[in-house]
Amino acid sequence: MSRADQIRTVDDARRLAGRRLPRFLFDAIDRGTSPERTLRDNIAAFEQLEFRPRAAVAVPTVDTSVSVLGHRIDVPVMIAPTGNLRVYNSAGEPEVARAAGSRNTIHIVSCFSGYAIEDVTAAASGPVFFGLLFAGGRDNAEVMIERAAKAGCAALVITVDWGAAHQRERNVKDRLDRPVGFDLRSMLRFGPAVLQRPRWAADFLTGGRRMDCPMWMIDGRPATIWEMSSSILKAAPTWSDLKWIREMWTGPIVLKGILRVDDAQRAADEGVDGIVVSNHGARNVDGSPATMRILPEIADAVGDAVEVYLDSGVRRGADVVKALARGARACLIGRSYVWGFAAAGGNGVARVLDLYKSDVHNTLVSLGCASVDELDPTCVVARL
Repeated sequence: MSRADQIRTVDDARRLAGRRLPRFLFDAIDRGTSPERTLRDNIAAFEQLEFRPRAAVAVPTVDTSVSVLGHRIDVPVMIAPTGNLRVYNSAGEPEVARAAGSRNTIHIVSCFSGYAIEDVTAAASGPVFFGLLFAGGRDNAEVMIERAAKAGCAALVITVDWGAAHQRERNVKDRLDRPVGFDLRSMLRFGPAVLQRPRWAADFLTGGRRMDCPMWMIDGRPATIWEMSSSILKAAPTWSDLKWIREMWTGPIVLKGILRVDDAQRAADEGVDGIVVSNHGARNVDGSPATMRILPEIADAVGDAVEVYLDSGVRRGADVVKALARGARACLIGRSYVWGFAAAGGNGVARVLDLYKSDVHNTLVSLGCASVDELDPTCVVARL
C-alpha cells in the first residue's frame, strides 16, 4: 500500500508526516503561538457546533462545487499560502499546484515559496493565486506583483495580519528560534534528529538542500527563509498600500487576516473582492478569537459586497460545511494539506483533498442539502 493510500483521515496524514519529518520540522507545521490557546480554540469552535439535519428529504445527487472569484471549483476548499514547502518535500510548490489542479481547486502560493512563481504556474493545471507579504520591502513587493501577473496568477491574496514575531515555545524547544544553515553548529543541533529520518534526509540532500525563497533576489541569489522572515516585520501592508497595488494589479484582490467587523466593512468599502477570516492558523497573537466564532457577524456585516472565506482549524469536510452554513463561501486549508504533502508528496495532497470532498458530500446528504447553496444558519446550532 502506498503512503498516500494509508491516508484515510487527516489525522493519518499528520501521523505519517510525523514519521517522515525530523521533529523540528514537524513542529514547524504543527505549532501555534505560545501557549497555543487559539490553536486549541480553533478546533473547539468547530466541535461546539452541531448539525440540524432536515428530516424525510431524499438527496439523490449532490453538487459540492462553488464559485470563487469566477472560478468554479469542485469542492469549497482551497490550498492556503504556506511558506517554503520545499523543506518538507523537495518537489515543493509545483507539485502541490499539480495536485490542486488534478482536484480542480485553487492553489494560493506563498511569496515564501521555495520555487519561483513562474515555475509554479508552469506546472499548474488549475487556478493559481499569489499570496503577498512585503518580503524585501515595498520595492520587492512591486517586483513580486509584476512577476505574479506575468506568470498568470489569477488573484492577489494580501496577508494583512502579520506585523510581529510572537514566541512559539516549540520553536524555542527545538532551537528553531535561531537560523538553520549547513555549518557545523547547525549540524550539531539538528544532526541527530535528521539521522532518525533517513527518507526525508535523502530527499532533502538530492533536492539540493534548498532553504531559500527565490521571490526575493539579493545580489543575484535567492533570499534565505530567515532573511525573508526578518524583512516582513519591517514593512507590513496597510490600507494606504491598496492604492498603488491597485495601480499595478488589475485582477481580483483578497485580504487575508480579517478578524474585526469594521475591518471587513472597510475592505468592502475599499473595493477588494474577497476577505479571509483568519487568525493565521493560530500562528499570530495568541488569544485571538477562533475564526468560526466571529464568522457570522463578519459575513452579516459585508453581505454580498465581498466574497468571504475562512481558515484556521478546518480539519475535515464537516468543518467546511459548518463554515459555509455560517456565511463563508469557501475555506482555506493549511496544516492538513502540508501533512499530506510531507507524508506522500503530491499524491498525499490529492488524497487529503479527496477526503475533504467526500466528507462535504456525505455531510450535505445527511443534512438534506442537494448543494452547498442550500446551506444556511439553520443547518447548525451552538452546543449549550
